[in-house]
Amino acid sequence: MAFNKKYRFFFLLIPFFFEQYTFAHHSRSNFDLTSTIVIKGDIVEWRYRNPHAFLKLQSLENDELVTWTVELGSIPNLKQMGLDRDSIKIGDKIELIANPEKNPKKNYLFFKSMIINEKNSYSFAEVFAYSDSAKAKGKEKPGSSDFTGKWDEEISRNAILLGSDLPPFNPTKLGADIIASYDPSEEPSFYCEPVGLPSMIGTPYAIEITKDRDNYKIRHEFPGTIRTVHMNKENLPDRDNPDVYGHSIGEIIDGKLIIETDNFIPTKWGIGQGLDSSSSKHVTEVYSLKEDGHIIEIVYTVSDPVYLKEPFSKTHIKRIVPDYKLTEYEECDPEFAKMHLLYENQ
Repeated sequence: MAFNKKYRFFFLLIPFFFEQYTFAHHSRSNFDLTSTIVIKGDIVEWRYRNPHAFLKLQSLENDELVTWTVELGSIPNLKQMGLDRDSIKIGDKIELIANPEKNPKKNYLFFKSMIINEKNSYSFAEVFAYSDSAKAKGKEKPGSSDFTGKWDEEISRNAILLGSDLPPFNPTKLGADIIASYDPSEEPSFYCEPVGLPSMIGTPYAIEITKDRDNYKIRHEFPGTIRTVHMNKENLPDRDNPDVYGHSIGEIIDGKLIIETDNFIPTKWGIGQGLDSSSSKHVTEVYSLKEDGHIIEIVYTVSDPVYLKEPFSKTHIKRIVPDYKLTEYEECDPEFAKMHLLYENQ
């Protein structure tokens, strides 16, 4: 793949003030986030799975047993609050604080905090605190001079998880038809399907960039993928097998790491939330170091003549987090990936 000068020039002219949008991540819009309820009972089911864990509890209310289903976060989120697979067992006593469903007829909750067996406490606030603490500590340590390091989104994780409207695409007729039929329940992660670039850049999880003589490698904590960015154009690997992550070639120009990626397969929501991509998709990323290497600014442009009239761009700001521990990814479970849909649609 030749380095695309047209996109390089386009990128160097882009002003860096794009609005923030959340791509391909289940939001909490079906829950009443302004109120909480407290429930005590016994745990009768526990599912430690990506992309969301679940538990069921039974409480005694007016002399009747009532079953509640509780949605938790992803496994990386759970581990950051100290909650492992064996932290909960069937029969454990639980005191739960949660956001209720907006529909009061649904016994479906979003976890905020809980105490297990009157001694072990876990809180979603600890996930935000973990991220905020890692970013604060990173300010006191040396920055990066070569893009390597661990990086977390500068915008708060809570803001990302709240979700947002669809991005302001300028679609073709075919793209507009897809957007017009947008259904949040069709999010690929609910079916354990990856969306690839560029959406994976802005998930509310950390990345780690490393390099060797010929390549940069970008590890995404979620969805647990390691991308290879080939920097030696004279020693490129076979490109005969396109996939959802494409084939990336990088180059350092004026102190910026510029990555060109193509060789994609058609992908649902492969451009962004609500808009698919074709095999003609092309993604350009520009990585710039700011604040003495404590900030990495990532500006990407995605083009796809099948679905877009003009390229779509977005900026992500990430802060260096040397003390952050990326969790090992555990495979998505198709049975439970879309479990919340069963309750949201009841």
